[in-house]
This record gives sequence, structure tokens and C-alpha cells, in this order.
Amino acid sequence: MADYRLIAFDLDGTILTNDKHLTSRTVTALQRAADAGAVLVPVTGRPFSGIPEEVLAVRGIRCAITSNGAVTTDPETGKVLRNVCVDRETAAQIVRLPMERGLIHSVFIGGLGYSEPPFSAIERRFFKSTEHEVYIRKSRRTADDLLDWIRTAPVEPENIWMIVRSAEEQEELDAFIRKSWPVKTILTGKSDIEIGNPEADKGLAVTALAEQLGIAQEQVLAFGDNSNDLSMLRAAGTGVAMANGTAEAKAAADLVTESNEADGVARAIERLLNL
Repeated sequence: MADYRLIAFDLDGTILTNDKHLTSRTVTALQRAADAGAVLVPVTGRPFSGIPEEVLAVRGIRCAITSNGAVTTDPETGKVLRNVCVDRETAAQIVRLPMERGLIHSVFIGGLGYSEPPFSAIERRFFKSTEHEVYIRKSRRTADDLLDWIRTAPVEPENIWMIVRSAEEQEELDAFIRKSWPVKTILTGKSDIEIGNPEADKGLAVTALAEQLGIAQEQVLAFGDNSNDLSMLRAAGTGVAMANGTAEAKAAADLVTESNEADGVARAIERLLNL
């Protein structure tokens, strides 16, 4: 049995069920791990405001890594421990692409997602009555002039997210963005493009936090299911992919556990920590 001191876990498709909740078995496993001395860290592509309250309420959560590794925050104090953002002018230029094409998009700034009122209305309608509705409603705000807000907000943008209309458009925009600006793109679904600072990386963020806490790499246990989790799965002492995860996630992991609908995270914690 390994001595795990930091447990990092993705949210969507990993620790949350498909209807975006934690099961009682998962909560119990996490809290027993915390009682055994492990630091619990949600690591997500969502902005901080998008982390469900039921996740933050789990005993033992000391930090949260959000916007695909751009920001590490102490949830109790709100203090930002690590912050690698996109240059304001770069973000303003990139976000013109979805605005001009009429695509759903948000720019994550200070833990919230922003778009102009017409796009915000489209986004809310798009996600209405889906499992994402609560998340979108909780984490999104409007900016009357988004480009001006990007340039004048108290902090720089963490991430730019957009939904495209086809695989062809995703491929085209992804290639154009990577060619035109010094940023990192992640394709987390068939229609999503996420853009951030090259150092906004889940693996780098988890590694930096572990070093700050004096925790060795082999004492890090990480769970994920998608392309934005690959670096975290590889950086951890033990990376665990979900049965419902992508082929790439399973290849990057040391182990594969049951799906997010079958308490996969809880089951792996119980086995690996002998709880």
C-alpha cells in the first residue's frame, strides 16, 4: 500500500456522476483518505466558481486547481497560490474568432466566465435542461464590452473556451490559433476548444503544489478521464484513468478504475489506501 499524501481528481467524467453529483460512497472515501493524512485537490477545466459546493464541502480539500491548471487557489481564504494566465491583448485577439463566427464562448477571468449579453443568452439556452445548466448559471457573467473587460479587469484571463459547430471547424480553428499565438490549446470534446497559457497545465500545477507542500511525486495519486488530464496522470506517482475515459487517458495512466457512474474514484481509493 502506497503512502499517498496528495489526491488530485478531475471533476467532470471522473469524480462527478453524469448528472454532476458526488455519491455518498465517493464522499466517504475522500474523507477517509483525508483523515489518513491525504490532501484532497480538485483539478478541473472549470473556473473556480464552477466547482460544485458539495465538492468544496468535502473535508480535507486544501486547494483547488482550476482553468486547466492556470490557477491554484486556497478555497478557505481565496488566496491564489499559482497563476499563469493569457496575455490580455492575446486573449482579446483570440476571442474575436468565436465572436465573429457567432460561436458560444466564455473568457475565464478571476474564477468566472464572461461573454457579451447576446452570447450569454445563447449559452444559457444551449445548456438549459441539461446536466450542465447549474454549472453554467453559477459560473457565468455578462460583460457589455468583453474586449474592454479583458483589457481592464483586475486580473488577466485564465482561459478562453468555445464550442464549434463541426469537427472540421474545430481542426481549422485549433490549427490557426496554435499557429498565430503563443498559447496552448486543448480539445476536450468533439466540439470544444480551450485556450490557455502554455504553463497552464494540470500536471505542472499538481507538481508545483506537491513541491510547495513537501510531498514527493510517488505520494501523489491522480484521477482523470480526458485529454486535459494526461499530463496530471503522467506526473503523479500513480495515475488512474476512468473506465469511461478516453483511450489516451487510459494509455497515460498506471491503472484503470471503474467508471464515474460506478464509484470508480471511491473504489480505487478504497483499494489503494486499504480503506
